[in-house]
Amino acid sequence: MKEYRDTSNRLSIDLSNVDHDNLFHKYAKILETEFNGKIIEKLDGLDQRYWDFDIEGNVVVIHSDSMVGISIHVEDESNENLLRVIGKRLLKL
Repeated sequence: MKEYRDTSNRLSIDLSNVDHDNLFHKYAKILETEFNGKIIEKLDGLDQRYWDFDIEGNVVVIHSDSMVGISIHVEDESNENLLRVIGKRLLKL
């Protein structure tokens, strides 16, 4: 599992180095079903996609970029352990 800090010092986890629409939707479905995530916002553009989920009171963002692939992060760094649990589950696909 590749972890890194973004420019806001948030922990991010790379899920895939390619941007597959089908894979993005599989990840989103797992966030909804297995983690009881509720979609807060969907931002879909030409080259990027950000979907925000409320999971256990935390905003978990799945991000897709046509150039770098798919990653996830929590909006604030208060629950990095939850992010790691989610990342490990998603990487089992």
